[in-house]
Amino acid sequence: MVLFWLTSFALLLISIIVILKTLFSKNKSNIIYEDNSKLLYEQKLLEIDKDIENNTLTSKDAENIKIELKNSLLEYKNKSDVLSLNIYRSSKNVRKIISLILILIIPVFVFVIYNIVGSPDSIEKLALTSNISNSQSNNEQLASVDEMLNRVERRLLDNPDNADDWLMLANSYLVLKRYPESIRAFENLYRLKGDEPSLLLRYADALAMANSGVFSGKPAEMIKKALVLDPENTMGLWLAGLVSYEEGKIDEAINYWEKVLPKLKDGSEEQNNIKKYLEFAYQNNNIPREENTPDLSNRKKYSIKLNIELSSDFYGIDKNQIVFIYAKSEDKTNNMPIIVLRKKVADLPLTIELDDSMVMLPSNKLSDYQSVRVIARVSKSGNAKANKGDPIGVIDSISTDSKETAELIINKKVE
Repeated sequence: MVLFWLTSFALLLISIIVILKTLFSKNKSNIIYEDNSKLLYEQKLLEIDKDIENNTLTSKDAENIKIELKNSLLEYKNKSDVLSLNIYRSSKNVRKIISLILILIIPVFVFVIYNIVGSPDSIEKLALTSNISNSQSNNEQLASVDEMLNRVERRLLDNPDNADDWLMLANSYLVLKRYPESIRAFENLYRLKGDEPSLLLRYADALAMANSGVFSGKPAEMIKKALVLDPENTMGLWLAGLVSYEEGKIDEAINYWEKVLPKLKDGSEEQNNIKKYLEFAYQNNNIPREENTPDLSNRKKYSIKLNIELSSDFYGIDKNQIVFIYAKSEDKTNNMPIIVLRKKVADLPLTIELDDSMVMLPSNKLSDYQSVRVIARVSKSGNAKANKGDPIGVIDSISTDSKETAELIINKKVE
């Protein structure tokens, strides 16, 4: 701060000196004019001498002219000196007054301007103002979000069956980490839309977040149900891995996360996160990667080849309806699917091969069975649960090491 003031004072002093020097510099205009008069006098003398040489002027007349010129020059010089002296004295007084005024005004002017725009803490004030402005902006945004959510809440009082509004509330409250409100919205959404995979997964996520990230209980049940409906759902596989890891089923968790990896864009943040989960699971449980890699030759040995077709009796059904394909144990008391695939009616006829890479749980593989039951069902509701009237086709028993392609025709209705 001391250096700042010393520098400022020095610059101010230099400015005043320059101004005063300019004001009190000697006026050279009169000197220049005198020099010009002298040159003119000398030029006239030369012209007189030439006239004498050319006999146009007598010596006596020339001498008289020279005397007159000299007297005129002296008379002019005397008058000029008196006039210059008066002007100089007058201007000197004026310049003294102007200098005094400038010496007083300039420092005052500089300090006033500095205090207005150049205070030492101006940067801090600017930063503080900026922070306050940003804080006010954030508060305004939060207030705007709250106002919007309140409007949606009021709208739902008049129309409680508006699924879009409930979805907006559920997702918004989940992002804002207002979990109780988010769960309430998901409950109403579930009441309206039922067992949709994406809804079940988001609902389960909200329940787990409200329970400090724990998935046991209802969230785990919802995730498993969602995977039955959509076995290839990326979020479902990721969350199922978390559930399995939480339950201590490390192999199952790794199996789920390994399935997620190919579905994600290479180098994406999501893929990198899944790789971190896998690395953590392998290292912290002393599992060599080779041991968890499925035996490819075993996959080929134990597999089922199917050609699935829709009977002509059902050609008129909606092409966008979901087709669930199951491989289950022949023991009908065990309803847990070994493999579940989700396709559309538009995909039929369809030729597929089921193997151990598609199993839901690594502890329940296709290769563990000599034969299984295979089902293909069109779900009019889009749910995994069979409803009366759904078109269905069943093969009660098929060998898991058969090399033949089995024909599975959807030609009946669920009774």
